[in-house]
Amino acid sequence: MREVSRWARLDDHLPRAVRTTLEENLWRPIEMQATLEALMEDPSFFEDPGRHPAMFADHGVVHVRDVASGVVALVDVVDGVLLAARPTGRRHLVQTWGVALAYLHDVGMVDLSPVGRRTHALYAAHAAFSADADPLVDHLLRPGQVRESLDAVHESDPFRVPLDTVVREVLSLSAAHSKSTVPAGVLDDRAGLRRLMRRITFTPMEVHRASGRGPTDEKRASPVSGAGAIPHPSAEDAYAWLDVVDGPQRRLADDVIDAVRALRAADVLRQRGTALRTTGGFEVFFDARTGQAVCTFRPSDGRAAYVMTYDDHRGAGEANIRMASITARGNLRIAFHRGSFGEQSAARRAAESVANAIIDIQADVLPTFSGTPADGLPAPWKTPGAMLIQLERPDDDATFADAVRDVLCATTPALGGRVRVVADVEGAAPAERGRFDAAESLDPLGPLADRVLDALSRHGMDVTGIDRTEAFTEVGRVTVASGEVLVEQDSPPAFVYVPLSEGLRVRPGGGYPPSPLPPWVPVGTTGAVRRAGRNAQIVAEDDVDVLIIPSESYVRTWLRPFSPADLRRRLLSEAAAP
Repeated sequence: MREVSRWARLDDHLPRAVRTTLEENLWRPIEMQATLEALMEDPSFFEDPGRHPAMFADHGVVHVRDVASGVVALVDVVDGVLLAARPTGRRHLVQTWGVALAYLHDVGMVDLSPVGRRTHALYAAHAAFSADADPLVDHLLRPGQVRESLDAVHESDPFRVPLDTVVREVLSLSAAHSKSTVPAGVLDDRAGLRRLMRRITFTPMEVHRASGRGPTDEKRASPVSGAGAIPHPSAEDAYAWLDVVDGPQRRLADDVIDAVRALRAADVLRQRGTALRTTGGFEVFFDARTGQAVCTFRPSDGRAAYVMTYDDHRGAGEANIRMASITARGNLRIAFHRGSFGEQSAARRAAESVANAIIDIQADVLPTFSGTPADGLPAPWKTPGAMLIQLERPDDDATFADAVRDVLCATTPALGGRVRVVADVEGAAPAERGRFDAAESLDPLGPLADRVLDALSRHGMDVTGIDRTEAFTEVGRVTVASGEVLVEQDSPPAFVYVPLSEGLRVRPGGGYPPSPLPPWVPVGTTGAVRRAGRNAQIVAEDDVDVLIIPSESYVRTWLRPFSPADLRRRLLSEAAAP
């Protein structure tokens, strides 16, 4: 049931029956090319497993579900932040286009050869003009939001080709999930993107496969061809809606391009670490002793398990990345499984391999959101140039994040000003992590920060000489609604909270009576200091604004225990004050 509900968000964008048809026809065959039995027939696999496409991150059924679901979640997160803010209905339309694109984007990986890997994005564009895409095209043209939006555009500003061709043109933009096929800058050059898509789809796949240069020159191209291919009705009018300057077709192009941006990011921000497998369903993991990649191979009947270690610098780094996501503040945040290794050489190798993986991730994510905002909509409040790369400190060795940062900055100096080492919040309860991600950041030198420092000082904390920039780096402000549980008893001590007004009630364990929490008194300090589960439940009885501080940051920067003598002097001073 958990697996069913995990993908339930896709039902509003693409019915399960349509998804199942596409998965079985286009994505399941990819998995069958990467089984242990299939690899036994491929000598090149055992010569260099790390470079074989079968050992890349999953490109099968779970992958397409994960990416499509990631598109839906990501559009909600970055709406108004990195993408133009849209009304609910139009944002839903962007998500639907993104899900549809996701269901074609990697179908070319059915050919796991080096040529197939190189041309897989081009194959996706051609698949949009084949019978393979018919279930998707038919669904999008049925009565519903997509059809209504296309009809509205056509009525006001008629398309120059039939609607089904427009839909196939949109779907062919799934090729743009690949930054090597469609560089980020081309997404904002609509005329250039139109020319590129014409070259891709009007050049036969056999020509693409024979060429080492990618899409051929448009003058040499011929209409889409191949078994089952559906010819484009007009080469001259192909993708004409893409470079319209204004009006309804421009708004369609804006929505589709932003769906492509979300797809590019969601594809590289896929599930990782222990949740990630190869296309053949094999688990790749990190050897804590050596920092090398290790994989467990199982035959189709599951009656054996073969553990193999091999040289795959990048794959090893990927396996140690626990999570990569874009936060509600528009930053790229990355967490690790572990930072402690058996030998110094292994730790160094691990930091280097993880850093290399992050370089690839950021190269897909950061440039993706550059470009001109959608016409007629409020511009995003954050520019890609202001996006930070946040590296969480792993629990077992916090210095690992610093080592990864140092490698990142040395390898790619242009990233130096963006990289930040931050607190580990990956182990937080999901509700608390969501609250933290959605919190409003504080200006360390602003009036609210002044108020916070003054109030905390008056309520028992020593804030003398505190480094404001460091202290407020990850402090957020969020509203807790009446009836909402702020903290569950025994939950991980990921955050310390500071209520800004009355309205919270603590319900301690051990038989002690509940009591109200006064404003400006930090709560959660006990769990943060002893690194153990919370000893009470905290519930909001009214709407309350709270500050949320990662426990690690709180202990490192805010926590300043008094000595007995200092506490006595502080209490006497406060008692003597008027």
